[in-house]
Amino acid sequence: MKNWDVFVNDLERFFEHLNEPVIAMGHSRGAVTSMMVAIKRPDLVRAVILIDPTILAPSLNLLLLMTQKVKLTRFIPIVSGAAHRKRVWPDRQTILDAYRAKPSFSSWKDGFLEGYVRHCTKDTEGGAITLCCEPAWEARCFAVCPTDVWSALPRLRMPTLVLYGSQSDVFLPSAARKFRRKVPHAVLQRFEQTSHFVPMERPDETAGAILQFLAENHLI
Repeated sequence: MKNWDVFVNDLERFFEHLNEPVIAMGHSRGAVTSMMVAIKRPDLVRAVILIDPTILAPSLNLLLLMTQKVKLTRFIPIVSGAAHRKRVWPDRQTILDAYRAKPSFSSWKDGFLEGYVRHCTKDTEGGAITLCCEPAWEARCFAVCPTDVWSALPRLRMPTLVLYGSQSDVFLPSAARKFRRKVPHAVLQRFEQTSHFVPMERPDETAGAILQFLAENHLI
């Protein structure tokens, strides 16, 4: 995998089979994938909702680009961390207990982590539990994060909503400011005391902001 085109092409094919333009919505990589389809095929998308998208601040974007060019992405912490992620566990309760202790999951509302563990693992013939996503694949996804997003953004013309966390380590304040300049018609809403995991930490407020945006733009 050299880029995220594999996800963009999959989503594009899916939208084509729905027979009408859709409201594309996603979180993190799903947000960027939805946005890239909207830019590539505006005939398929009538609005986009981006929740803490993986759009790096200009300085970090340049650093990633340089790291990609010299083929040293394996040293990026999020890449190396994913590559060494523990894949096999004795049971789901053990994973749940271990993940609950991690800062990234500490603010998730009840039910989200349980759902994450339930649907992102599978049983093995030996009775153990394994992650559905191979650590090497997850690491590669991080390593090839697109760096050409900023140049494509001005072509995003349909109604656009961006929800992001004030404490996000992904969509930083400098990225939000540049996004406003690149897409002046977009509505950006920041959730205070919220990390990258906006839907998991503030599900009711997230849903409310989305429904309000859709109603104001006569999309529902």
